[in-house]
Amino acid sequence: MQVLLALAPILLTLGLLMTRLPAWAAPAAGSVAAVVLGLTVFGVDPAVLGAAVGRGVPTVLEILAIIAGGITLSRVMEHSGAHARLGGWLSAGNGPTLAAALLMVHGVIPFLETVTGFGVSLVVGVPLLLGLGFTAYRAALLSVLSLTIGVWGSMAPGTLMGARLAGLDVQEVGVTAAVFNLPASLVAGVATVLAVRGARGLRDDGAPARLAPWLGVALASGTAQWALILGANLLVGTAPAGAVATFALTLSWLLVIRRGRLTPGPGRDVVPYVTLMAGTVLGTTAEDALGLTGPLSVVGTPALWSFVAVGVGLRLLDLDAAARRTVPRESLRLWRGTAVPNALYVAFGLVLSAGGASPALAGALSGLGESYLAAMPFIGAFAGFVTASNTGAMALVGPLQMDTGAALGVPPAWSNGLHNAAAGWGIIAGPARIQVAHGMAAPAQTPDMPGRAVSPRGLVAALLPASLAGVAGMSLMGWLLLPR
Repeated sequence: MQVLLALAPILLTLGLLMTRLPAWAAPAAGSVAAVVLGLTVFGVDPAVLGAAVGRGVPTVLEILAIIAGGITLSRVMEHSGAHARLGGWLSAGNGPTLAAALLMVHGVIPFLETVTGFGVSLVVGVPLLLGLGFTAYRAALLSVLSLTIGVWGSMAPGTLMGARLAGLDVQEVGVTAAVFNLPASLVAGVATVLAVRGARGLRDDGAPARLAPWLGVALASGTAQWALILGANLLVGTAPAGAVATFALTLSWLLVIRRGRLTPGPGRDVVPYVTLMAGTVLGTTAEDALGLTGPLSVVGTPALWSFVAVGVGLRLLDLDAAARRTVPRESLRLWRGTAVPNALYVAFGLVLSAGGASPALAGALSGLGESYLAAMPFIGAFAGFVTASNTGAMALVGPLQMDTGAALGVPPAWSNGLHNAAAGWGIIAGPARIQVAHGMAAPAQTPDMPGRAVSPRGLVAALLPASLAGVAGMSLMGWLLLPR
């Protein structure tokens, strides 16, 4: 009976997510239910529960600041025209080729996601793909397939929170997540080739490219993305790892496409993004090397450097008076829609764990034995699907996954990393990302446009199999690699 009651807050949250209620309603209701259960059914001391929530406040504030900085930076770049100019630089002399598609899927759009997060990169990625000559359907599909970087989106606040919830080292969690992210990178590349093959301009003579060689190229590109992310996690830390890796892969693909020449370059338009990436790398390095704590540790948080990048953008880029008035309003509106629900999901995860519900469920699920380890990625992917956020997915079932894994002898850092990677990839088939991609691509659809017309149903039909294939690969990796 206690197990069913422990499951009630999660079921309530999932049920409310399917309604038309505001995004904050589901985690708020789940948090209240978990608190009531903790105080009544599980007999948790109110002081203990309050202390657990209080310990999570600094993490919540940091996540809120990271999201605010990333969203504001994206609005500055958009209203200054920097995004449009960057798109022109990327598309110069190149049509809708497979090389251009892989550049965007494994490089450009994942990089944008690491410095903005929460699907904001789709707002930029779809127009960039349309500018490269892809149809509306392919632009929407490729932009969502590009979200292989969910673990490190917006400089990894979900990974930060997951590590803090369990008292783990952030870098250790990032490394394990990077290991299990391989299927996402490979599936995204293969799906890109299958989606784009036959598009106009794949070869100089306009004929379709041969499939087998390009599948090999896609697998090589995906492997390179995976290896660069893993290496960056080891060398520069988890928060900037996604940005560093995808930036390096973007440059590599551009050197191939441009035959070794990057000039003329994008100039000052890329400086705010480089500031965010370089500042976070240097800040985290200084924090670790000097052992900075307390207020001084702020130098290592992406929240600081995202706002520094905003300042650089306002200084270097041309924003007229109307844009300077619009940016704060848009940023606040987008922040409320993403940051508040995520903060509530953090609170939900804290009270689930401290209130006794998560340990009770973990005890029951551990009775499944090692078969649970194969199911772990599917549970994580489903949480990502319904919450549309690694942070939300980690708060929703992350403590449960770690508690159950620990009961089966799996170190929490490993179960955390596997859950995190699966949740990030599960997001791609969710309605939140598909709605954004469709909304950005639909205005470009014309009656004479070749191939499929863009529609939410068509995108789901392509993205759901890709999502399941990647999660199945993670399940196999988990079965083979999880220490126990």
